[in-house]
Amino acid sequence: MKDWIARIHVYAGLLTLANVLLYAVVGLSAWLQAPGAVGEHATWEQPFDLPAGATDRMVGDRVVDVLGLSLATPVHDFAIQHDAQHRLVLDFYHANGRHRVTVLQDPGRLHVERTRAGIWRYLSTLHVTTAAFRSGDWRMQLWAWWNEFAMWSLAAMALSGLWIWLRRRGAGGTMRRVHRYTAWIALALLAIYEASAIQMAHRTWPALAGLNRLHRMHGALPAAMGAALLLLASTGVYLWWRMPRERRTGALVLTTASLFAAGLIIWMRA
Repeated sequence: MKDWIARIHVYAGLLTLANVLLYAVVGLSAWLQAPGAVGEHATWEQPFDLPAGATDRMVGDRVVDVLGLSLATPVHDFAIQHDAQHRLVLDFYHANGRHRVTVLQDPGRLHVERTRAGIWRYLSTLHVTTAAFRSGDWRMQLWAWWNEFAMWSLAAMALSGLWIWLRRRGAGGTMRRVHRYTAWIALALLAIYEASAIQMAHRTWPALAGLNRLHRMHGALPAAMGAALLLLASTGVYLWWRMPRERRTGALVLTTASLFAAGLIIWMRA
């Protein structure tokens, strides 16, 4: 029993290391730089064949295809608008930023205003995307499911870590002590962030308004949580590497899962 719980703790950490590092970076960025900072802005017009008799939604779906905005799908009702001249305006928000598109006629063309989200904003969006999110882009949906798994794995690591500590209180070694003391210091914050993250992801669950506000705060608290996660991740990897029996399998798990998660993050950004 003891070995199985320890293995769950180790492999949950290796599987979701990329996600934990993402949470840490987002926490630190909330202190170092506002994640909502605006990135590159561009405006242009391009030809567009307006289908005869097409509804606003049909036009919206076609614009998504023309501009390659699969991350903005499905097209929601609030994205379909009309301006004072009764022109169709499509306001697409997605992980990489925003595209505001005005459909012009005579001749048919698109007026596009693109605001590209900064890297911190992009990562911040990914860190809150869980299985409750529905995307028409299979990469984003796959990420949503994986990030949901990582969110629950973090809770599993906290609980299994407590169990391991109860069974191995006398275990020594500098790295093990650093790992253990960091976990103890960060435990209350981790519980707050984990509980509020689950509630914000699944909004039908009982609301924890005070905790949710705390989760969204910028400044020292998210930075402290980010620093603690970085320290726990680095010492955890070191402690795993010191376990010869788990080294080969763990390396395969870590490499595969990290390439998978990092590949999705880079691909969607590109």
